[in-house]
Amino acid sequence: MRFGICAPFQEIAALSTFPFDYLEENVQRFLAPEKPQEHFEEMWKAARTLPIQIEAANSLLPSDLFLVATPERQVDTARLERYIKTALRRADQAGIRILVFGSGGARACPAGYDVSAAVQQIGEHLATWSTWAHDYGVRIVLEPLRYEETNTLNTVAEGGALVSQHITSGARLLADVYHMLCNAEAPETLFPWTALLSHVHIAEQQGRTAPGRHGEDFRPYFSALKQGGYDQRISIECNWHDLPDEVDLALRVLREQWEESAPERI
Repeated sequence: MRFGICAPFQEIAALSTFPFDYLEENVQRFLAPEKPQEHFEEMWKAARTLPIQIEAANSLLPSDLFLVATPERQVDTARLERYIKTALRRADQAGIRILVFGSGGARACPAGYDVSAAVQQIGEHLATWSTWAHDYGVRIVLEPLRYEETNTLNTVAEGGALVSQHITSGARLLADVYHMLCNAEAPETLFPWTALLSHVHIAEQQGRTAPGRHGEDFRPYFSALKQGGYDQRISIECNWHDLPDEVDLALRVLREQWEESAPERI
């Protein structure tokens, strides 16, 4: 298992040690698909000086890049295609292999519109993007989000059901333990979907803090992941209060709990 953190690359440049295996950046901030290539080149030049590779990026879409068309609202398909293809091209240039599709605002179902129809549209977008992503060696992973953040695709089961319909496109699933905790999703709800997982996020439920701050026990979720054979990446996506002071403990806690977790038996 490889463990990483979500943070701006500028914030880790001053660290004296790097207890994590990779960095997860932010699509809108780092890849900046709607800014000129020169802007991205400056960011990428600075990031290349780090001893840690940026392997993933989250926050795929801005909230005003709507995905659900209704009789009253159209999707800006030209802007959307330009945005996604630019993000994929720059991700490939930077060596980023995972793009996280959370984007609760962009994928929200407008009031009064049928949620199942909205989900169908989201799935079609995901399948199209995943087909494009294959040409760049990039994987787009759908992130189920807690109920407070969006009104579509909240649980791992809902996300897994959609991704399974588009598996041939290359679409894959993310499990975020923080969102699962907030939604009261039990660890065993992962079992049917672990074969679809290509990424995992984690944070403590209280305050979305870094592991080790409040003593959250992630071992039941880790056991479920192990039972399903998951062995790729786990990123800490949390509210860092003092990253240099917290990061060593956070990674030590995660590694210890992972090693102490035994596979669950179904």
